[in-house]
Amino acid sequence: MVADRTHVSDGLYMTVEQYLALDESSDAKYEYLDGYVFLLRPPSSAYDDEAIDMAGGSIAHGAICAQLSYLLVGALRGKPCRAYSSDTRTKLSEKRYLYPDVVVACGEQAGPMLTNPTVVIEVLSPATEKRDRGAKFNTYKGLPTVQEYVLVGSEYRSIEVHRREGNFWRMYHYRTGDQVELTSIGVRFPFDEVYEGIEL
Repeated sequence: MVADRTHVSDGLYMTVEQYLALDESSDAKYEYLDGYVFLLRPPSSAYDDEAIDMAGGSIAHGAICAQLSYLLVGALRGKPCRAYSSDTRTKLSEKRYLYPDVVVACGEQAGPMLTNPTVVIEVLSPATEKRDRGAKFNTYKGLPTVQEYVLVGSEYRSIEVHRREGNFWRMYHYRTGDQVELTSIGVRFPFDEVYEGIEL
């Protein structure tokens, strides 16, 4: 598949081997889409002299990710699925490696990275929203194990669940007062608990 350059032109081109070597050689975090590398978190040495604002770095973004993880861990207790944080690299194909904000995978996991996510959650930020809605969503659609792709607002209160239904994807939009439903893993939680105590 040819990379959609309208969504990845802000990345740096390199081979898969170069990407894996780069991502594993420091405490920085990078994603890889069809030959293009994107810096998600700079190496710790970059913070020595000044603060650096990278993708999704707001207080609200971090709090929402933590709250979603908390809700999912509790809801999945006793089930064959587990929630993973944004430090878990997910391999979608030989040329696609991503770090979702939160991901749920079911069944046995082997190796150094996830290969069979069921639910993928991205918390939107101004720096990442275009890629999350475009190139990343298209990538996740191509992996048969992914049943639901969730986009959560960090500057406004909104949760979109994009659900695979046969050969199509259908979007469910949740707002204040709703129960968010992730049917692929049998989980429900109140919309308002995701944003509880978080100022946007």
